Amino acid sequence: MHSTAVDEWLHGAARPVKTIVFADLVESVRLMEEHEEQTIRRWLQLVGRIERELLPAHGGRLVKSTGDGVMLEFASARPAVQASLALQAMVREENALFADAEPIALRVGAHTTPVVADAHDMYGKGVNLAARLMTLAGPNEIVVSPEVRDALTADLDADIEDLGECFLKHVAEPVRSYRVRAAGTQPLINANPGTTDDLRPTISVIPFLPRSASPEYAVLGDVLADETITALSRSSEWHVISRLSTSVFRGRDASLIDISSSLKATYVLSGAYTILNNLAVLTAELCDTRTKNVVWSKVLRGHVAGILLGEDPLLEELVSEVGFAAMRQELQLVRSNPLPTLHSYTLLLGAIALMHRTQAADFSKAHQILEFLAERHRRSPIPAAWLAKWHVLRVAQGWVTDPAAEAGLALSKTREALDADPSCSLALAVAGLVHSNLKKDPVTALQCQ
Repeated sequence: MHSTAVDEWLHGAARPVKTIVFADLVESVRLMEEHEEQTIRRWLQLVGRIERELLPAHGGRLVKSTGDGVMLEFASARPAVQASLALQAMVREENALFADAEPIALRVGAHTTPVVADAHDMYGKGVNLAARLMTLAGPNEIVVSPEVRDALTADLDADIEDLGECFLKHVAEPVRSYRVRAAGTQPLINANPGTTDDLRPTISVIPFLPRSASPEYAVLGDVLADETITALSRSSEWHVISRLSTSVFRGRDASLIDISSSLKATYVLSGAYTILNNLAVLTAELCDTRTKNVVWSKVLRGHVAGILLGEDPLLEELVSEVGFAAMRQELQLVRSNPLPTLHSYTLLLGAIALMHRTQAADFSKAHQILEFLAERHRRSPIPAAWLAKWHVLRVAQGWVTDPAAEAGLALSKTREALDADPSCSLALAVAGLVHSNLKKDPVTALQCQ
């Protein structure tokens, strides 16, 4: 920046108000590592189109381009948002041109703010905020500040979703944020309004592969997978994909992306085994399809005969550790990400884990998450039912001075859940628990639970 511009700013000169847009290539490091030449070629082609087509059409300026992102300047919010929507459409066109390659995606953030600018860059707290807002956006998403949202006129052809108060890195106070998407990209009304939201994650169990060519041992992998599916299905915390769907991947050299795309699974459990003197040695791993990371792996051992008869503890150990690992992963996501950016099932599992801890801070965080879910999923009985359970546990911990009033709050939440789904088992169980205990002693009944 030239010293004269700095001097003018320091002496109170008016700073022009601009709308700043940051766009960033998602997973750029991995793409460069795996497909360096192709990624560079595609990125340069996209930046060229931004300069030739996008900016002239919307009156914008390219402030700077990095190896995996761009910073754009616009005179006001409306052309900035229109350009951002056009940019995401342009990315979809580029992906269609490279149909055989892995699709690329951009995340976009925008904020309207006074700026200090020179020929090479723009400066100020508002510029930094625009960059931070971009980190809230998922792949192919646009997140904007209240200043941008408030400046959009009613005839903008787009849908705007309120993300609530979001905490941003190096920003002291939470910032109200909004997600903008092209009109009609998601349905505003469910085709079946009576269908409630299901907040649970999905686990797929791929038949385990034998490392031995002996045909008499080949069936063991299917037995292990089938029993694991059956055991996991008994839990109310997961969707488990049928073996009829997962068996098509038996022995196939399918990538995690292929499995995730086909089965829509959040977690994939897979592995291989060997047989040594009637002892099965199973190497299993659980992968999170969102992060592409292995969140759990272990070598387990069990007797072949016991496994086939369902009597060996290997299966129980496998199911227990897989469930614990997935729960731990969801809880970690809840603790490290702002609420609006997380999937609902991650929030739900995190809330359940936190509310069963004895620390008051964790318990309070669980209530915040459940309230957020209840607002996000108004037709679902699950958040309200767990809120009812939260009030019961609050009494059980001895953290209230009026247990009877807390019981009333619990019953109010069970009524909300049962209005959404009269067969909600959790809400029915909590309501029955509260009613039966209040008949005994309306003041202390729930403290024994």
